[in-house]
Amino acid sequence: MTANASVDNEDPTTWPDPPERGKCWFLGCPNEVPQPKGGGRPKVVCEQLVDGMRHTRLNKSLAKRGRITIPAPGSGQAEPRRSEVEPSEKPVTAARQTYSQTLQQVQSTLAGLPELVARLENAARTVADQEATAAEIAAVERNARAQIDQAENERDVALAQARAAERAAADAQAAQAAAEEAAEEALTAEEQAQTERDEARAAQWAAEESAEQLSSELSKTADERDEARAEVERLREQLRHAHHELSMTSAQLEAAREQVERERQHAAERVADQRERAERAEAALDALRQQSQ
Repeated sequence: MTANASVDNEDPTTWPDPPERGKCWFLGCPNEVPQPKGGGRPKVVCEQLVDGMRHTRLNKSLAKRGRITIPAPGSGQAEPRRSEVEPSEKPVTAARQTYSQTLQQVQSTLAGLPELVARLENAARTVADQEATAAEIAAVERNARAQIDQAENERDVALAQARAAERAAADAQAAQAAAEEAAEEALTAEEQAQTERDEARAAQWAAEESAEQLSSELSKTADERDEARAEVERLREQLRHAHHELSMTSAQLEAAREQVERERQHAAERVADQRERAERAEAALDALRQQSQ
């Protein structure tokens, strides 16, 4: 972008790129951007979370393409246009809370069992047929014990499923991190291809200008003109090659984004299934409590 070009705060494509050295590309960002020591490619983003959006090279590229909307300074909100933004729900935390509540209910039922047995024994002493009463108490105890064992088994299954869901979520996060890293690498390759294309275009313009000057000089030979034209063709071939590499890089970036979305959807489906099973276990425990009262 030239220095005379107007900057539109609502249009990221008009923002200076690269920005002033040490400044973040995102307009209105208050953070300074530390530069690498010993030279090298200057950094243009601060990598910090500002107004609900992290200022990264990936988000910079998406914003310039219109894939996401950059929040206004001080708004604290980012408006996603695609599913690249991470969801605010926490399915693993919800599963842990469900498990904790289920465990408390089971423990409460177990704690009240001795009192229930004691009341049955006291009632048995007051009836005439003590043997029949004892048999009835034993049957009640066996039935209660069987139901409690079943509830404990369901609790253990729910715990195992919650842990499996947590592992699946961790795997999905790892896959997402790997995909984001691949996207960053693809973005770097894309920027490198863009730089090479600009350099090739500038070289092409210089070569064409040189060819025009050579053609205007009558003292130059035909061999020199042919050599200049061959150089121009070679630079054009380099430009076409750079265009091809840029198209390949964009396709890789889109494929990585789609892979992240599929992994996230699979993890959400698994967590929803585990939550449904935990709810069924909780409903069974509620029924058990009502039968024991």
